[in-house]
Amino acid sequence: MNNSLSDNSTKAMEILNRMFAAEMEFMRSDGNDFSGIKSAFHPDIVVHEPVSLPYPGDWCGYEELGRLFNTMHNTWSSMNVENMLATLDSDTLFMGGTLVAKARQTEKEVRLPFAQILKIKDQLVIEAFPYYFDTALINAALGHHSVNVK
Repeated sequence: MNNSLSDNSTKAMEILNRMFAAEMEFMRSDGNDFSGIKSAFHPDIVVHEPVSLPYPGDWCGYEELGRLFNTMHNTWSSMNVENMLATLDSDTLFMGGTLVAKARQTEKEVRLPFAQILKIKDQLVIEAFPYYFDTALINAALGHHSVNVK
């Protein structure tokens, strides 16, 4: 691997590790401590979640991001991305891996491919596009058997 690819992957993993640590720190604080979020996410953050999930739509700014994280925390008892690979190209971070999550209410586990495109500004995540391989599988694990998508 040439050094620039290796450097890009190292920088990408640093950003991802900071982002996931901030999310976990926020949830451990019961949604009261935004300091980690502010160290990983830009004030103008927008997360675009699929309409077919129980937390659909665009989540904008720190307050909405906090609500998204709280909703995800109430939905899942555990959530992790295994075998994560990532690279950074200018202001765009590409990551992929295997999402492993356990539904809080049904205790069913899902394991599926997961990818995310993140836009970076000032070393902070400003926009996130998560891609879940099978949202129907996710909804079934959550006990949601019909999903209305418009």
